[in-house]
Amino acid sequence: MNVTENAPNPIRIATTRVCNATNTGDLAAELRVAVMKTSRRLRLESSSETLTPAQYSVLAGLRHEQRTLGELATREQVTAPSMTRIVKSLLEAGFITRTVSESDARQVLIALTPEGMDAFQGARNQRTAWLAVGLEALDPKDRATLARAAALLQEMSAK
Repeated sequence: MNVTENAPNPIRIATTRVCNATNTGDLAAELRVAVMKTSRRLRLESSSETLTPAQYSVLAGLRHEQRTLGELATREQVTAPSMTRIVKSLLEAGFITRTVSESDARQVLIALTPEGMDAFQGARNQRTAWLAVGLEALDPKDRATLARAAALLQEMSAK
């Protein structure tokens, strides 16, 4: 399958912009802007009538384990009332379930449903397809540079 066929908003690659960072601080500023713009665009690419960026993020946090409302609010850095609204909308869509904890009846655990996993994966695939279109437009040397940059950024983020 060619990802360009499924990408809703094709990427247009303009003349390559050269980063003129001459020191670590300048490079850090250039990378911050590039990462933030890319992150914002990726969030927009998976926005749909099905999932908002906040809902997508909550579903991502539930992929591997169930969590309490408080844990989700902390993870997403939002208030409990904000998380309550997000959880309510995901419940209404059938993307999550709420169950009382067996170990503490005061706690409610939120878990992903199969439909929620499908919605999450669909949005994630949409983001990946958009990015793949842009990568296909680059020459192999630039793709290799980005592959190395991705590895380095992941390494830096893990510390």
